Amino acid sequence: HLPGKGSRSKLQRVIIDTDPGIDDAAAILMALASPELSVDAITTVFGNGPVDRCTANARRVLLAAGRTDIPVYQGAAKPLVRPPNAGWALHIHGDDALGNTGFPLPAGTSQPGENRHAALELVDRVMASPGEITIVALGRLTNVALALSLEHRFAQSVARIVVMGGAVYVPGNVSPVASANLYEDPEAASIVYSSGAPLAQVGLDVCNNVNISRAQLEQIQRAGKTTTRLLAAATPSLHDSYVERGLLKEEEGVRYNDMPAIAFMVDPDLFGCSDMFVEIETHSPTARGQTVAQRAGPGVPPPNVTVCLEVDGDRVARLFTERIVG
Repeated sequence: HLPGKGSRSKLQRVIIDTDPGIDDAAAILMALASPELSVDAITTVFGNGPVDRCTANARRVLLAAGRTDIPVYQGAAKPLVRPPNAGWALHIHGDDALGNTGFPLPAGTSQPGENRHAALELVDRVMASPGEITIVALGRLTNVALALSLEHRFAQSVARIVVMGGAVYVPGNVSPVASANLYEDPEAASIVYSSGAPLAQVGLDVCNNVNISRAQLEQIQRAGKTTTRLLAAATPSLHDSYVERGLLKEEEGVRYNDMPAIAFMVDPDLFGCSDMFVEIETHSPTARGQTVAQRAGPGVPPPNVTVCLEVDGDRVARLFTERIVG
C-alpha cells in the first residue's frame, strides 16, 4: 500500500470550485459537516449544467445546510478556447443539474451569485492569506487557470489545489482515456498542471472504488434532515444514469465521484498516493484531456502532482455516511 500524506490536525481553509451537480452537492455537504474544514467560499464554473444553473444549485445546497453565510461567486461560462459541450451533463444530473428536486433558492435572491467573478475572488482570497487556502476543484479547471493567469504569484501562494479528475490506470468516463473535468477544458487543465502549484489528483483511479451502498443511502434518507432530504431526492437521477450506462447494477447504490476529493482533505490516510510527473494532452482529438503520468526515473521531469491511486473505499463510504447523517 502506498503511503498517504498523513492526517492534519489544523483546521484547513478551503474554497470549493464546483459545478453542482449531484455529486458536487454530496461533496459540499460532506465538507460542511466536517470539522476539519472551514469552507471560506464557493466558486462556480460551467460543467454539469450552464454556469448560472450551477450557481443557483450551490446556493440551494447552502440553504439546505443552513450556511447561506458562505458567499458564492460565479465564474467561467465556457472553456478557455473551445466551445462548451452543448448538452452539458443534464442527462446525468437532470434538467436542473440537481436531480430535478425543486429545492428552493434563498429568499430575496436577485443574483445567482455575488457580483464578482470567481477567478478574481480566488486571486484576492489566496493572495490575502498566502499558504493558508486550499482550492478543492470539483469541476472544470477554467476558473483556477484564469486565477493562475491573472496573478503570477498565485501558484506559490495557494496551499494546494486538489483536482477531482484524471485517470491514470483506469479508463476515462467521457473517452477511453479522459475524465470529464479535464476533457471539457484541457487547456485550462494544462495551465493548472504546469503551474508549479502544489497539486493533488483525486481521479477515477480512486473514485471508481468508492461506492455508497443501498443500506447507506437508506440510512441517509432516514436521517430526515433538510440536507439528507435534498441528497435523497437528487440521488435517483444519478443512480439511474449509471445503471443506463452499464456502470452500476440496479440493486447497487451510487458513486458520488466528487466526494472522495473532500474525503482526501479530511483524512488523506485513507488514500494511497504517488508523486508523479503529469501532463495534460491538448492536441490529440482521441487523447484530449488525458493525464499522461510518469513515475520518477531517468529522463522524467520532477514530480508535479501527488496522484491518488488507491483508496480504502469502504472507510471513505462510512466516513461520508457518518458525516452526512450527523
